[in-house]
Amino acid sequence: MKKIITYLFIFSALYALAQKPSDYFKQANAAYKSGAYQQAITLYEKVLESGHEAPEVYFNLGNAYYKLNRIAPSIYFYEKALKLNPSDEDIRYNLQLANRMKLDRIEKVPENILVRLKKNINQFLAYNTWAWLAVFMAFAGLFAFIIFLFTKKPNIKRLTFVAMWVSLFLLLFAWYNADFGYRQSLVKYAIIFSPEVELKTEPNLTADTVSDLHEGSKVKIIQSDGDWYLVQLSDGKKAWLPSSDLKIID
Repeated sequence: MKKIITYLFIFSALYALAQKPSDYFKQANAAYKSGAYQQAITLYEKVLESGHEAPEVYFNLGNAYYKLNRIAPSIYFYEKALKLNPSDEDIRYNLQLANRMKLDRIEKVPENILVRLKKNINQFLAYNTWAWLAVFMAFAGLFAFIIFLFTKKPNIKRLTFVAMWVSLFLLLFAWYNADFGYRQSLVKYAIIFSPEVELKTEPNLTADTVSDLHEGSKVKIIQSDGDWYLVQLSDGKKAWLPSSDLKIID
C-alpha cells in the first residue's frame, strides 16, 4: 500500500511538472466559465509561477477576483494587465468598473492639455514598441537616403527626398514617445490591499493621522524609509503608509 501511495505521489508530481502554462491557462479559463472563480485564480497564478507573463493572464485574474468582489486584487491585476497592454479598451473598461467598487472617492489633480495629449498618444504602444518603431524609421530613412544619392531619375529623387524627411519626423516622434513612456514606467504605483489604513505624517505608528484610506485605492510611490512608503494620492496629498498595507504594481 505504501508503494502505491509513493507511486501516486511521484506520478502526480511528474504530471504537475509536465503541465505547460498553456494547459494551466486553458484549465483556468474552463474553471472561470463554470463559475469556479477561486479555482481559476489558483490556475492563473500557476501560469504566472511558470514564468509566463501576459496581459491576458493578468486580465483574467482581475476578472476572477472581480467576480468574488475582491476589490484590491481585481484592480491590482487590471493595472498589471494595462501596464503590459496600455491600448486595450477591455482592460480599461473593466478597471473602471472595479474602481467604482472602491469606498474612497479622491478627486484627481487636473492635468494640462499638453500632458494629457502626450499620455493619450503614448498609451497606443508600449515604450519598447515605440523604440523599435524609431529604429525601423531610422533604417527606412537611411534606405531612402541611399536611393536618393545613387538614383538619376528625378521622380524617384523627389520621392526619396520626401521619404527621408518623413522618416526623420517619425523617428523623432517615436523616439520621444519611447523616452516619455520609459520615464513613465519608472514611476512606481501601488494598490492598497488592507481594508483600511491610516495615512501618517511621519513613518511611524505614533505619528499624527492625516486621513484614512481603503482597499483598492491607487497611490504613487515617492520614497521609502525602512518598512514605510511616502505616497502621493491622486489629489496631490502626500503621506506615509506601512509597506505591508500595499502592493506595488511592478
